[in-house]
Amino acid sequence: MVVIAKHRALLERLGLATLEQVKAYRGDLVKDHRGRRDVLRITAADAAGEPLVLFLKRNWRPYKKDGLASLLRRGSVCSQSRQEWEHSLALQASGLATAGLVACGEKCGPLWEKFSFILTEAAPGQTLERFLRECQDRTVRRRVCDALALTIRHLHAAGCAMPDLFTRHIFVELRQGAPTFCLIDLARLDRRTALPRRLRARDLAALNITAPLRFVSLRERIRFLRQYAGGLDRSLARQVAARMAHLLKRRKFQDYGQRRGAPDA
Repeated sequence: MVVIAKHRALLERLGLATLEQVKAYRGDLVKDHRGRRDVLRITAADAAGEPLVLFLKRNWRPYKKDGLASLLRRGSVCSQSRQEWEHSLALQASGLATAGLVACGEKCGPLWEKFSFILTEAAPGQTLERFLRECQDRTVRRRVCDALALTIRHLHAAGCAMPDLFTRHIFVELRQGAPTFCLIDLARLDRRTALPRRLRARDLAALNITAPLRFVSLRERIRFLRQYAGGLDRSLARQVAARMAHLLKRRKFQDYGQRRGAPDA
């Protein structure tokens, strides 16, 4: 099954309109996750001749446990790519921006998925990770951090939580000085009628730990949390700190405490 939401003529021209074509496609490799999935960058032009950048994420060897989990939860197998597609639609319906959805396809067996893909437009702007590293203008930083806090509050108020709420998964664009944000990599999303505090704290810890100490001051972090919570919330701060302590045991988050001038991990 393949769903094409936009740029159909372009996909047909590129050879990305069927599952078999997507499997055979060769492009600019961005990332290869140990042969389980890969991400390709595609540079083209839209129907009006304007430059267009697309990202193709293919799941070659999905985890069987994920397929079984979707079967138990939904009554039928749903691929990781289709879940990401549905998560993006849910966030868009809540008024949050995600990378433009182009196409999605999957092949599933009775118990788990066999292959799937999702194709999206490039997110506008730059990653929040890069912004925090490079922007030295205090006024602009304050404006972006305040707007981000309100955006994350909006996300949570909509009953959505992102386990992978990392600075590299948030794009920021300044339009006449006003920050706007776009979320990417939405394969995992928790959706609840009322979001428990522990999930809020988990998301905030993920965001915090991917903003290294050498790039974001303690004052900025406190201001962000106040903006998010609508004031000082010591209980929430303690929960975030506890989650941070847990995450810091993982090697992949050791960059958080590196001092300025140290080589990046």
